[in-house]
Amino acid sequence: MRKAYALAALLTIVTLFAPPPAAADPSFVGGTGLFYIPSPRAVEQGHFGGSLYVDQYSIRRYNIQAETRMRLSGIYGVTDEFEVGFMKSFDTMNHSYDPGLSVNMKYVFPDSKVVKVAAGTILETDNNNYSSGYLLAGAEVAYFGLGFNFGGHRNYPLNIGHFGAYNFDKRRPEIFFFLAGAEFDLKIAKLAVEYNSDTFAAGFRVPVGDGLNFNLGFRTEGDYDRLHREVIGPSYDGKGWFAGVSGVW
Repeated sequence: MRKAYALAALLTIVTLFAPPPAAADPSFVGGTGLFYIPSPRAVEQGHFGGSLYVDQYSIRRYNIQAETRMRLSGIYGVTDEFEVGFMKSFDTMNHSYDPGLSVNMKYVFPDSKVVKVAAGTILETDNNNYSSGYLLAGAEVAYFGLGFNFGGHRNYPLNIGHFGAYNFDKRRPEIFFFLAGAEFDLKIAKLAVEYNSDTFAAGFRVPVGDGLNFNLGFRTEGDYDRLHREVIGPSYDGKGWFAGVSGVW
């Protein structure tokens, strides 16, 4: 928790001095945000967004073959304050734990001059993985949030949650989680730094034209890497890096 408090203090300072970045792209979880966490922003009315992210892992018992996970998402701005979207994960290993489609919604409260406040949810369409609800607050460049995981199937293999750590004693994601993130406009790219109560992540969004961005970053190892090793086998090795393309049109 000391790391989380240190990050919160740092982001509070940069909120006061850093300029606001451009509009956010879809995140891993589907809604607008950084890479692993949402932000208190929404796609403008009538605009569409989309993303495709990939990361890799290997399993040594399969001749150290690298496997790829893909996350495809789409999002639409119903109003300037309300967005809806979806996210679907795919795994080249084709094991039986591929998650189903998730649906995300987020509402940004209007008439906020300094502090942005947003509430959202990610709803799973199967009964294995856990859905999430969250509340975010902060300036556009840096913000914090709290949320909770619900639903899901306790004691089921790879019953993941999108945010927070995993409780190995109760065999389910932790109920409550803390979010923190910041995004800095470096002119030639945007740098994102974030924490989702399980891992830290940092990465760059580089514009490549026509509203499209190329994304590259790295995350620290977390509880879900350990969970994969328990379920798939001790030879599971998550690579940590991630890459993708995203944009809003």
